[in-house]
Amino acid sequence: MRKLLFICCWWMILSLFVSDEVRGNTLVDSLRKEIKFLPDTSKLKRLNELLYANTHNKVYKVYADLLLEEAQRQHSDYYKGNALLFLMRYYYMQDPDSLRMYLKIAEPLFIATNRIEELCRAKGWNIYSLANEGMQGLVIREVDSLKSLATRFDYPDGVDMANLALANFYFNIGLDEEGVRLSREILSGMEKRGASRIRWFYVLRLLLAKDLRLEYLNKLDSCIQECEREGITQLDAEHTVAFLKERYHYYSAQYYIAEKELSLAYQHLRMMEDIEKKHGMNAEQILPQFLWMNYYALAGKYEKALDLADKLEQMLLDKKRLRDWSSVEDFKAGIYYKLGRGMEAARAYRDSKVVHDSIMRVKYYEDLAKLRTRREIEELEVQSKKLELEAEKSHIRVLMLGGGFVLVLLLCGALGIVAYSRHRAGIRLRAAKEKAEEADRLKSMFLANMNHEIRTPLNAIVGFSQVIADEEDADTRHELSNIIQSNNELLQRLIEDVLDISKIESNTLTLILSDQDLESLMKRIYDIIQLRMPNGVELILDDCQPFKLYTDPSRLTQVLTNLLTNAIKHTKKGYICFGYDVMEQEIRFYVTDTGEGIPEDQLERVFDRFVKLTEWTNGVGLGLAISKALVTKLGGRIEVTSKQGVGSTFSVIFPR
Repeated sequence: MRKLLFICCWWMILSLFVSDEVRGNTLVDSLRKEIKFLPDTSKLKRLNELLYANTHNKVYKVYADLLLEEAQRQHSDYYKGNALLFLMRYYYMQDPDSLRMYLKIAEPLFIATNRIEELCRAKGWNIYSLANEGMQGLVIREVDSLKSLATRFDYPDGVDMANLALANFYFNIGLDEEGVRLSREILSGMEKRGASRIRWFYVLRLLLAKDLRLEYLNKLDSCIQECEREGITQLDAEHTVAFLKERYHYYSAQYYIAEKELSLAYQHLRMMEDIEKKHGMNAEQILPQFLWMNYYALAGKYEKALDLADKLEQMLLDKKRLRDWSSVEDFKAGIYYKLGRGMEAARAYRDSKVVHDSIMRVKYYEDLAKLRTRREIEELEVQSKKLELEAEKSHIRVLMLGGGFVLVLLLCGALGIVAYSRHRAGIRLRAAKEKAEEADRLKSMFLANMNHEIRTPLNAIVGFSQVIADEEDADTRHELSNIIQSNNELLQRLIEDVLDISKIESNTLTLILSDQDLESLMKRIYDIIQLRMPNGVELILDDCQPFKLYTDPSRLTQVLTNLLTNAIKHTKKGYICFGYDVMEQEIRFYVTDTGEGIPEDQLERVFDRFVKLTEWTNGVGLGLAISKALVTKLGGRIEVTSKQGVGSTFSVIFPR
């Protein structure tokens, strides 16, 4: 059964792409026949009508491709702009690299034709895609670029688009409070400026998705009532007032389900259904079914919830939405457990994990393909450099021959120039080759280290997970669970360290600077580290005078925590003391321990990557390397003094 389910998942994932491609090819052939005998102007108009009429259908890309092809043939900037906008919209979630390619083509065209609103929207999509891909350094740059463009063309809605994309970026990296604060500021500015209601809706939708509150629901309800009083039924080409009402009842039902107010949740669910039926919305009823399913579970109507879950799973399979299918299967497992149907709960949970693992495997291979493509691009760049150097050599030979025929008297000088140029070309070629070989060697070494370090906790997790399933003794199961949890934390720290190193190397690490009260920061660190202290070792926080430092508090906390964690690893008895001294021109943080100490000949190596002075020390040797890089990024320096058998002192020094 498990193997069959796994095969079905793969077949559905693959058939999704194949069926879309077949439908697309058939539609292209049909469209070409339809417009073949139309006049040129009618061809563009007809394709444009079809494009706008099918914006809610996945194959609208086919209409956009044909419209772009025809507009380029007829040199029509207006229709070319329409096609480019919808192609960028399509690739926004499908293939961000293609989005950026079309954005480069569209930007000068949109500026020349004064289509600033559409250009700002496309740039906003690009920012969302960069945030989803984890390209944090590029996000801030593109946000600033969009703000600059909107300011230059006096388009305040474009500034709001940039700020809204930035708020979404905050949510992506876990800064939910910052995201909510910025979204509220955007909404307040729109209200004061009297921005269009559809702009309000975009912000409210983000707030409702990330911070569902009655306050936002009331604002959305007020917006709908104003539209109805003014007789407005359509906000823009894609959004009707009926759609806003449906969303209002949808989010309200969500809110009251979360608040466990069943009667209000039921009222909003019924009103949502009435609107959908009246206006023909959401024919497959997938999202409402999720809400109804959770409502029945909350109301204790477990059998109804299970019946609805079975229907919903079939709908999701038909739509090939395997990730959502997996979540419904998890939901069923929980209901079965509450009903005391343990075997059915176990089967549902197992089937969910099989599908989830299949999806993750597909994603893994996609990510691997991207890495391979990136490496191939790097190799092509090296080859391109070699070809450029060879072309330069050929150019020099031509100059040499021409100069020999025209200026015989300057032959010796020309030969000297040629020899020098060839020498330079040879040096550059060797340097490029050495650089490529060194990059390849470093990548291989890094992958080998990661392979070894990741395998250790993974093997422990996999091995003990198999053992714990068969273990009946409660104490043994608890011990195995602790081992698995410990290895989970080790694996998480390793991944976080590797991500930090990657951000530092690629110069995409973003610092958020502010005035930080050091007394409260040190007390927070003390409370965190105190929980990790082994028996026989005392943690001491020296008296700290009041002082505020302009720095990134989260990164400073990371540095001091790394140093204290390192001290714990190497201190078996005695104490670990930390604090800071405020001097005339500098402030010095210190961590002193009574541990084993560091040999004098190893002091220079402790800040290198993957350095562990003893093989039995926990960790992978990245903590001190990351700490040094972060301190340097913050404008300071890090030092260490140590005496073997006595202890060590690490100092972090910043200018005041």
